[in-house]
Amino acid sequence: MSSHTIGLHALGPLGGQLGAGGQAKVFLAPAITLDDVAGPLVYKQYKPGHVPPHGLNAVVTRRLRMDVATRQRLDRLTAWPVRIVEQEGAVSGVLMPLIPDDFFEDRFLPSGQAKRSLREVQHLFIDPDRATRLGMPAPTAAQRLLVCRDFAAALHLLHRNDLVIGDINAKNAVFRLGSRPCVMLVDCDAIRIKGSSAVVKQLNAPDWDPPEDLLSQATDLYKFGLFVLRCLAPGAMGSVSRDPARANAVLAPEGRALLRASLSRRPADRPTAQDWGRFFDGLQPVVRRQSAPAPPAPVTSTSGWKRDPKTKRWVQAP
Repeated sequence: MSSHTIGLHALGPLGGQLGAGGQAKVFLAPAITLDDVAGPLVYKQYKPGHVPPHGLNAVVTRRLRMDVATRQRLDRLTAWPVRIVEQEGAVSGVLMPLIPDDFFEDRFLPSGQAKRSLREVQHLFIDPDRATRLGMPAPTAAQRLLVCRDFAAALHLLHRNDLVIGDINAKNAVFRLGSRPCVMLVDCDAIRIKGSSAVVKQLNAPDWDPPEDLLSQATDLYKFGLFVLRCLAPGAMGSVSRDPARANAVLAPEGRALLRASLSRRPADRPTAQDWGRFFDGLQPVVRRQSAPAPPAPVTSTSGWKRDPKTKRWVQAP
């Protein structure tokens, strides 16, 4: 078994199921720790018929080959597959970091029922009053700019490491506010290395389809333009808008030009994620101050979890 794979038996007792989708179920894996992952882990178990046939090795290995600083940035910005899990020689799933608590929202539905859910970026696109009624925060204009800046940083990191997201959409990124508004990319299985096939087929979510058929870094940039437009100009029909003029009131002329170019039908016209990052950095001092994270401290606790000094397992703090 290679350094990027681990046997299912080595995970130890699994915790409760955290979620399920069409392709997999996700379980807590509190009994296992990894030296290169600063926090608790989850096990994403692929359902029969949905085990990726190829590509996953390259995605996991790419992270392990990064220098420590780059890998830490990747782990901050994404829920990246960190190990392949095998059972009897076949891939059964992957290990991934547990998404931190501050990307979740404890809210009350109109019925009065309490619900804890991921703060998906789709909630940035709707009318702020409606978001509040749904129990989600309504970020300020400055917070929205910081979220966009952080998304640009994540996209730039992946692109300069020859990675293609492909399926950017309203649900595969989550956000937090607090002292440093930022995003985390989730459902990273479909991310692929530039020039190779995806782990699972890369698709276009409804209302996120680019002009080209083949997904690439250029289509990532188009979809990022859609994200910026929909994040900065929320409201009626905001989640499906493709009209860059909708954001004219909140963007300076340079930003308007970047947005128009991002949504061009010509891939060569689209600005890079780094271009966007430089624009957001120059908007206001608070963006510049908060764009560079502080050096990471040794992790002994995270998101309501702490590492037991005796067993080395992650347990929920009382």
